[in-house]
Amino acid sequence: MLAWLERYRWLVIGLMAVPLLITIGVLIDKQFQGPQPLEINLDETLSASEIQVYVAGAVNRPGVYYLGDDDRWIDAVEAAGGPAEDADLEAVNLARRLQDEDQVLVPRLGEQTVLDSAQAPQSELIDINSASAADLDTLPGIGEVRSQRIVDSRQRDGPFSRIEELVERNLIPQSVFDQIRELITVGP
Repeated sequence: MLAWLERYRWLVIGLMAVPLLITIGVLIDKQFQGPQPLEINLDETLSASEIQVYVAGAVNRPGVYYLGDDDRWIDAVEAAGGPAEDADLEAVNLARRLQDEDQVLVPRLGEQTVLDSAQAPQSELIDINSASAADLDTLPGIGEVRSQRIVDSRQRDGPFSRIEELVERNLIPQSVFDQIRELITVGP
């Protein structure tokens, strides 16, 4: 056996060296190719801007619809097949911007309209320095979490001197602030 190994030693060394040389060649090839290109999937980015709204009342196809976060109530009514013949479009603000989880209720002619807190006109400004979390929760775009963050910030960082501090303290985004700026104030 030793004689056989001595006789074919270069063949054995060559057979053992081939996988090693192939592995080294693959590694060198990968090194010169550089990193893989960055892949950006725009479909995922676009889905982040979708919202869901419930359209009900005097529309042709009531239901839940996916719309863009910059759409308005008129877009929601159109997505629901348009207004019914007896829809009272004068009773709703069709130019209002939609928010996720909105309910767009289109009344019928002659119906008594019941406005929710987001639709109802605000008769008094809400003082963000003294309002409770429940009061702040009635503002459009402010839910339980944001209202509690405002109250916590007021207690931790002191009272607000300007309404713009809601954005400066990173409590709400600019888009929500633009919706509520006419509905809030800061008191002493």
